[in-house]
Amino acid sequence: MIDPQGTWKEVNAKDISSIDLLRIMTEYNSMGLTLYVGTDSMLYNTYCTFSCIIAVHSNNLRIANYYFQKQKFEDEQFKKLQNKIFKEIELSINTAKFLKHNIVNANIEIHVDIGNTNKNATKYLVDSAKGWVRGMGFKVKIKPDSWASSVADWHTK
Repeated sequence: MIDPQGTWKEVNAKDISSIDLLRIMTEYNSMGLTLYVGTDSMLYNTYCTFSCIIAVHSNNLRIANYYFQKQKFEDEQFKKLQNKIFKEIELSINTAKFLKHNIVNANIEIHVDIGNTNKNATKYLVDSAKGWVRGMGFKVKIKPDSWASSVADWHTK
């Protein structure tokens, strides 16, 4: 299970403790940077891999960095798109809550891998997903602005 309090990985896949991650994110937060959380998943024949990231980005400060966790779930329920998307959102919310609980005045934005155009199979989930994230007290972005979930996608393979 993705555990925000567990070990994270840096971009180069080197392990980092949640305590060190919080120290780094607190520093970024004190610089006025937003902490972006995104999750994506990849369904395979017998399992589904979820990857959750915490990222920071600033063109002005020339900062772009992220940390990730990933987990495989052997569960048939994720063959249903709605279940898979809701699990992605749940993992992102749990991670955002971990940050909010441990970083004073953290500015957090959750990026959800859904879109509201006619070509998106997830269009019917947009209102409920956005309502859920906002109801938990977080800002939310969807496609095409949910870049953090696209970064998470890199680690679902």
